[in-house]
Amino acid sequence: MSGMEITQSYPPSKFESDNDLSSAAVIGKYKHAADVVNSILPEVISKVSPGVSVCDLCQYGDDLIEAMALKEYKNAERGIAFPTCVSVNNLIQHVSPLLDNDYHLKAGDVVKIEMGAHIDGYLATAAHTTVVSLDLSQPITGPAADVVCATYYASEAAIRMMKPGVKASEITRMISEIAAYFRCTPVENTYSSTIKRFVIRGGNDIENGFPQDMIVQDLEKYDFEIQANQGYQVSIILTTGNGKTKGSEYKPFVYQRDVNKSYLLKMKAARAAFNEINEKHTVFPFATRAMSNSQTRLGLASLLNHELVTSLPVLRSTQNTDKVAHFKSTVLVTPSEALRLTLPQRLPFVHSQYCIPQPTNAAQLLSSPSINQVKASKGLPTLDVTFGERRIETQDADMDMDME
Repeated sequence: MSGMEITQSYPPSKFESDNDLSSAAVIGKYKHAADVVNSILPEVISKVSPGVSVCDLCQYGDDLIEAMALKEYKNAERGIAFPTCVSVNNLIQHVSPLLDNDYHLKAGDVVKIEMGAHIDGYLATAAHTTVVSLDLSQPITGPAADVVCATYYASEAAIRMMKPGVKASEITRMISEIAAYFRCTPVENTYSSTIKRFVIRGGNDIENGFPQDMIVQDLEKYDFEIQANQGYQVSIILTTGNGKTKGSEYKPFVYQRDVNKSYLLKMKAARAAFNEINEKHTVFPFATRAMSNSQTRLGLASLLNHELVTSLPVLRSTQNTDKVAHFKSTVLVTPSEALRLTLPQRLPFVHSQYCIPQPTNAAQLLSSPSINQVKASKGLPTLDVTFGERRIETQDADMDMDME
């Protein structure tokens, strides 16, 4: 099924059956997508070291996802559901650059890796944070350790709360409580979200933190109950800063087709880009690196101006010295259980001066068993992908240009 078919002929009855988590076939496709991510994320993490190119890490993750999906799942539409992004230090999300915006990792960098895969439109995404170290036998301390600990524990607590009847506001309060223990803050306008087949954000967001100026009467706008038969991306982003964000020096690297918009394109490059996006990426986000050539990358500018695609901006926390961490997992709340699809990865060796005090609600929650999870991946199959071998050199387009 393509993205165009979704917008034109996707009746409610089929949408309901396609998202029925009591169906073994539906659960199976989610598990297949998760297996791709669970196989590839640790491989990308293993390449993190001083001097390594962010561009190479992103390209490697995307190439592995495409290669594994094509090799292992030949009878369905499949591929990248979210392009591999590597966001460092106070950059928050969506960094998936070409070489002209590349960055080489340095010791002490806080590195957030995010990716996603889909099989037949059923998606699984994950994010993990690590810290670049010159001496793996010595713990990372200071703000980097604080924010990694805070975000990891907040993520694990939120996942344990993904059960029918739990209120979104209760999860938000728990995230904020754990952040405060480590002198950290939720990043504004970040959230966990529901997912559906071909839908990477389905509404009913669970906020990582409430707005600082929120009044009690506004709480109901952010509140709902976790429901059975629903998938979620549990995505926790915390910072050592004040939680505020601002635009970075980077233009967007990640885009997504807006299927609710239409326009008669005149420029050849724009038509080529539009056709490629519909054919290759459909409704899922993609990086400019994924466009096949300089012509289609140039055509993106016109698509953006005519709102046929939207951009995911690269935001940063307000101070350059801030550190930001991100952990994300895909969770299905089925009629019979809550199931974690994308698995936790090995944590960096960090030691925070802070801890979660006993007895607190947070400590009690974290001492309880986590939800069920899928079996660990058997590992990466043999794929014809070499780290650092394939590089897309330049963006070739000014994304502010009005091309039509």
